[in-house]
Amino acid sequence: MATPAWAADGTWVGQLPRQTIVVADHALESAPVELPASMADAVIERVRWTFRLDAPALTLKTWLCHGQFCLPLARNRGETQRFADRSASLPFRLRFQWQPGEQSDGRRVIFGGQLIVDYRH
Repeated sequence: MATPAWAADGTWVGQLPRQTIVVADHALESAPVELPASMADAVIERVRWTFRLDAPALTLKTWLCHGQFCLPLARNRGETQRFADRSASLPFRLRFQWQPGEQSDGRRVIFGGQLIVDYRH
């Protein structure tokens, strides 16, 4: 579980877990990124994310998930309002799928990730 870096005035910042991604036929999920209990009655307005890869992985598919809703990510940095009006009480997760066939050693590390959630009560 990630510990929030800070929480104040409608914005929460947390660290995404470091994750090793391996080639697999099915999607892999990160550990949940729990928002603070003080946000249990809050509603999401906007979500921003950033993370880095230790080396390029051209066939890596990535999603940001909140509950059962998963948003495909085209880049390792961005923002969206697609989670707007959803309860902030549910955790976020990253979901990854790295397709077989890419020439490499078969694993990549996602690190330096951050999730920023703007919310309202």
